Amino acid sequence: MLQIVTGMYFRDVELYETTHRAVLYTNASTMSRDAIELPIGRFLFATSLSPVTALTIEVIERLEAVRPDGSHDFMVATGGTELIDDVADVFAFALNVSCSRNPALMERLVPRELDGRPTRMPWSTLRRTFDPGVIIRDVNVADARDFATKLLALRRGHFEAAMRSIRSVVDASLLVSDDPGLAYTLFVASLESLAQIAIPVEEERSWDTYNSAKRKIFDAAVENAALGQDQAATMREAVLEIDQLSLRRRFIDFTVAHVAPEYYRHEAIDAIRPIRANDLPNALDVAYQLRSRNVHVLQELAPELWAIADRADTLPWEGRSVLSLEGLNRLCRHVIRAFVDRSPTDLDTSFDYREHLPNVVRVQIAPQYWIWQAEGFSQVRAPQVLEGFIELLVGTMADPEHPQVVDLTAVLEKIESTLPGIAKPADRRAMVGIYILWQAFLGRDHGRPRAAEFIERFDADLDDPSVVGFAVRLLTSNAIEWTLDQLIELVDQRREELRRGRGQPLPARVDVALHLTAALELWDAGRVADGLALISEAVEALPGDGDLIAIEEAAIRGEKPAVDLLAFVVGPSPTEVGGEPAAPDAKTNAEGQPTTASDET
Repeated sequence: MLQIVTGMYFRDVELYETTHRAVLYTNASTMSRDAIELPIGRFLFATSLSPVTALTIEVIERLEAVRPDGSHDFMVATGGTELIDDVADVFAFALNVSCSRNPALMERLVPRELDGRPTRMPWSTLRRTFDPGVIIRDVNVADARDFATKLLALRRGHFEAAMRSIRSVVDASLLVSDDPGLAYTLFVASLESLAQIAIPVEEERSWDTYNSAKRKIFDAAVENAALGQDQAATMREAVLEIDQLSLRRRFIDFTVAHVAPEYYRHEAIDAIRPIRANDLPNALDVAYQLRSRNVHVLQELAPELWAIADRADTLPWEGRSVLSLEGLNRLCRHVIRAFVDRSPTDLDTSFDYREHLPNVVRVQIAPQYWIWQAEGFSQVRAPQVLEGFIELLVGTMADPEHPQVVDLTAVLEKIESTLPGIAKPADRRAMVGIYILWQAFLGRDHGRPRAAEFIERFDADLDDPSVVGFAVRLLTSNAIEWTLDQLIELVDQRREELRRGRGQPLPARVDVALHLTAALELWDAGRVADGLALISEAVEALPGDGDLIAIEEAAIRGEKPAVDLLAFVVGPSPTEVGGEPAAPDAKTNAEGQPTTASDET
């Protein structure tokens, strides 16, 4: 939201403007009574100086009042919570202070005064971040203003990456005493995330600088294989290239490449035991390993790296100089700033800000609200429309007094006009299925004029085994005439599609019915064990269904299941399960009859 409200992605239209204000708490103070104006918002500090003080943040949210279609947008504002939180994070990051909505948290993290004793407290681990009553001076404000200006100007993808990294650093700082291992991981992750989108830096690669342990293993293998010098050189170059693509190598190379000379000069003047340039690559390698151990095996951070902290950048550990929590904190803030300085600032014309607004929950609406819309109907959309239509048909069959089917006249006309132009039968099946099911259930009163001729032309598309053909045959009470081998192959194909999240979407009971159909055929063929396996798989495809569990239990006892597949797919009606009949759906009129597309408002 922080970049969106600047208006850089807006059209030249009327805007909604909403001012959001919130009181947060911070260890920063100012000697001036005037508010601090930054590109991200307006900051007004309490007039009294104290270790923790109240801070009023004010930010203006802007949104387009006119949608691209010319209508007025219903969303005037998003609520402001996420916007204020983003402002607070950038404020805390840019000034290296703390800022929170929770006053009790700030009172716990910020001491009344610094006593200089090394303790397991956040202020003894990080410099300045939790110091009481940090005075914000003009030079700090100017630096924060410059950083915020550059941040807001970034190309959208780089801005989002920078904000994620900033949040990670701020969150890590709040955890340095409560969970030092997680704080260490978040610091590393903040840089690792940036390394995934950063432009690769071309660096001279050398076999001599490659990991010595790995180098020895490889050189021994080359010697045993008696490779020639040219072959060995080619293999070494390939290993170096693969290593450069690894996540750890990208993290190290990115970080080192974004460390500017100032990091070792003026920025290091006040640092305690700042890391040396030659030690940084190895320290980063150790940091990545510690992060991996914390994430993958939940290994706690060694107490030597946090238990006795003196706000130093480095600590000796296992004979090496490694980065402490403060060292990572200072490094992250430096590298993120360098990333912001170097990232592109061109406008991302493909970015649609409406898709990234907070407090917007995207849900899949019931099929009766959209399957009748012919404007968006296409070969690509047909599988979803078929699934929705089957859901409505099944619901109507379960409760005929409250039909749910909607008028698909416009969709059927679209099918009649587009289907002949589609070459592959597999691409036509969903449309053919919709058309046949409509004619079978509503053809008497709402059938198409030339439906018989149209169906005769295309119903052969459903002859070969397919889930669409199975669903149509099942719902229309037609026999499943495929061979056992064809059924088994279809079940296997469908299983693989579902595991990959692909294929024709269908109600779960239809997929279960396919399994049961194949299971019964296996039973009749004397392959009882295989049939039982498919029944068990069907139970797991519809967890908790009492009827299926009973079928499985009977099969385990050796009894061949007696299943009415259509009745199973339809399921019990509301009155059969002891409930009250459902109220007419939003797509039915007061008499419970289906509405038409023309009835929509």
